[in-house]
Amino acid sequence: MKIINPVYRHETRAGARSFKLPLIVLAFNGVLAAVALLNMYTMIIRVKLTAELQYSSFLGLYAFVAAVEFALLLLFIPAMTAGSISGERDRQTLDLMLTTRLTRSDIVFGKLASNLSTVFLLIVSSFPILGLVFIYGGVTMADVGLVLLCYVVTAVLAGSIGIFCSAAARRTTMATIASYCIVAALTAGTVGINYLSVRFLDMTTVSGASGKSGLLYLLLGSPAVTFLSVMERQAGGGNILAALVPQLEWAREAGVMTEYWWIFSMAVQLFLAAFFLWGAVKSMNPRRRRRRRL
Repeated sequence: MKIINPVYRHETRAGARSFKLPLIVLAFNGVLAAVALLNMYTMIIRVKLTAELQYSSFLGLYAFVAAVEFALLLLFIPAMTAGSISGERDRQTLDLMLTTRLTRSDIVFGKLASNLSTVFLLIVSSFPILGLVFIYGGVTMADVGLVLLCYVVTAVLAGSIGIFCSAAARRTTMATIASYCIVAALTAGTVGINYLSVRFLDMTTVSGASGKSGLLYLLLGSPAVTFLSVMERQAGGGNILAALVPQLEWAREAGVMTEYWWIFSMAVQLFLAAFFLWGAVKSMNPRRRRRRRL
């Protein structure tokens, strides 16, 4: 009986012994700390010059640092996971793994879990930097916990996309490019489609009538919209969200998923992650690869 996934155990042991993991943690938190401290320094200089202390600027610091971390996660995770299975194929060790007692699901979930453990380490290690806002107040532990939950869901979705592309593509380069394309399509593509559809409907509808498109619910799969909605609840920023996603503002006015958008969106994103993992398992079928070669 397998208590711990053998692939996960092997990958975590190999990663813990390498010098790459502490470098990643140092670089990730170094960038966040530099951004946070520089932003805080500018606010302190502004207070000295104007003798006015505005708590909204400290909430802006929290939102800015959280946004930088969110962007870093979207940049790091596809690169970390895209070579998980395609790298084994390049080293000609994937077929050897498939001849053992390991199932395709063991390989997929082991690779995903090993990469996500590194991502979760980055998320947890960044908590003290996000906690700088506690010095001045305005944000509770529940708020920070919700942001961390948003990071975890985003990491699971982006990691699943990377694993799927790694299993489906023959080369790591193609898997990395495909991973970034899918993540960009979900994150920014859905927002762009909704923005253009609303503007098009505004131009074609009668004056005074607001255009409403059924493409609104595509935004449930966008981690960026989920993050913006969480930030709006905690630190404001509704004007930015209204400018990017006018349909979402209409939905709020109509009372559609106004308070629980983040719950529905995270559920949809976890469903998409499960779908990509299922596709990764199916893509590792050696019989299908042989038929393609024939």
